[in-house]
Amino acid sequence: MFDSKKAAPAAVAVVAPAEPVLPISLSPEAQSALNAAEQSVIEGKIKRTLWSAAVEHLAKAKSAAKSFDSETTLKYAKETIALCELSNQQAQSPAVVW
Repeated sequence: MFDSKKAAPAAVAVVAPAEPVLPISLSPEAQSALNAAEQSVIEGKIKRTLWSAAVEHLAKAKSAAKSFDSETTLKYAKETIALCELSNQQAQSPAVVW
């Protein structure tokens, strides 16, 4: 019936999940995109075609780069480059006459 001399159940090892590894640098692709975005903004300033949205996106890319978030840096850097290209195209198009 009831045996008081049974062995205690074996101890179960509890393993805590490993903490996520934080990156210590940007990916090469994100770094080169950030450099290209910075260059595009500089060219836009020189040509006087720079849109304020491009400056805002570059600031977001730099902020993401400070925390080594390569994906977000790449996203905003590409958007900055695209905005600078669009602003250059707009400056080259003829003025609209009403």
